[in-house]
Amino acid sequence: MLQALLTMANETEREVARHLGLNLTDYRALGAVSQAGPATVGALADQLGTTAATTSAIISRLEQHGFAERFRSSDDRRQVHVTCTPAAATSITDLMRPLVTTISDHLASLPQDQQAAIGTFLDTALHMMQHHLHTLSEKETP
Repeated sequence: MLQALLTMANETEREVARHLGLNLTDYRALGAVSQAGPATVGALADQLGTTAATTSAIISRLEQHGFAERFRSSDDRRQVHVTCTPAAATSITDLMRPLVTTISDHLASLPQDQQAAIGTFLDTALHMMQHHLHTLSEKETP
């Protein structure tokens, strides 16, 4: 069941990207920018595991769609930061709202003890996945 849920999450992510006119890599970069808030191109490249040049190209494509903006740091004009536009946030929210609403409504209809158990499970699963990701990231590749 968990594998099916993860697969469905990946397929949903792909379809949201398609509806936004983005490829999956660009959509994931948009998600990273959205979660991180304003970030430097270098920091975003590190997070995405791409080169600065590749990240810059991704950001250019996101800018062309109106989903990201670059701006110079007020502290250090040499630093360029990237941020998600309100249009991007609105577009993603509009696409995801039906799913989020349906799940939220279903959870709210459950007894408190079941809600708590689901919350505990999701929290634990999230931490386990973060740990596994960290472990994979630290491993040498063949």
